[in-house]
Amino acid sequence: MATGGSRPSGFVSLLLLLAGVLLFWMTVPNLGTAARAATADGPQGIFTATRLVCAGHAGHTTCEWSGTFRSNDGTVQLGGVKLYGSGRDTFKAGETAPAVDVGNAGRVYDPTGSHAWIITVVLVVLAYVLLAAVAHRHLMPPPLPRKHLSTP
Repeated sequence: MATGGSRPSGFVSLLLLLAGVLLFWMTVPNLGTAARAATADGPQGIFTATRLVCAGHAGHTTCEWSGTFRSNDGTVQLGGVKLYGSGRDTFKAGETAPAVDVGNAGRVYDPTGSHAWIITVVLVVLAYVLLAAVAHRHLMPPPLPRKHLSTP
């Protein structure tokens, strides 16, 4: 932040602006899906595990089960979807579990809901804070100069 009446750095403001816009662009479109996942709002059905999919990064391996989803009324049938939160020991191939389709492409959720919304909301708030900081730096009027009292 600018202090002592100096102008805010244009480069820092540009970085803050770009970071805020990028975070909004990545998160705001997912707010609806995150809310539906939190409340398990969507067609209920059955997930059938077909294979374990693992990805390794930075010395850590994360695994999720991939499979098929069929809604209870048969209107929704999805293939190649992952069950959010499933891990290496959750299933054996061919096992089933209740699931819900919230409209998130390639993913279904446990019918009890998901806490995945928390990170989405935190990132939206962070984006707002970054953009508010840029606005404050450049849209607020500069402080008025202080009048010095002179002694006679």
